[in-house]
Amino acid sequence: MKSIFTQTAELNIASSTRTTSLNNLPDLIRKHTYLDYLCSQKDTGFFLKPTFRDMPCRNSFVPEIDIVVSCNDTQTILHMIGQPVKSVRVFMAIWFSFALLMEVFLLALAITSNLDSLFPVFIPLIMCAFGYLLCKIATGATFRSVVKAIQKELR
Repeated sequence: MKSIFTQTAELNIASSTRTTSLNNLPDLIRKHTYLDYLCSQKDTGFFLKPTFRDMPCRNSFVPEIDIVVSCNDTQTILHMIGQPVKSVRVFMAIWFSFALLMEVFLLALAITSNLDSLFPVFIPLIMCAFGYLLCKIATGATFRSVVKAIQKELR
């Protein structure tokens, strides 16, 4: 299931690129961006986790990236899935829940009383739109920069 937090990409690289050369993915990313990652190997590929203590910007929306490597005779395919770290996903879930509860409360208040203006009813919807754009734009831009760094180095 794809959530609002998830970004995906797929890279096709030559089969001559050995998956063992993918072990230095953090160095490849660091070489082309300001981001710093720790890499752990899984049965299906690699998992990249941002190391915030080494990043100058402390961007909370830097995604964790799960890379699934599949190989055939002609090419190696990297399926990349990026999501913000778990603490950001939990915070945004609380943010959306609070905004939607506030929307229900304000709608009930608007129905039961005679409000002069309906503007307050739209504030929680604006908060939800802001949170959604923050997740998509901030995480998406960082994820795309990591994908470009890997693509630049492996082609």
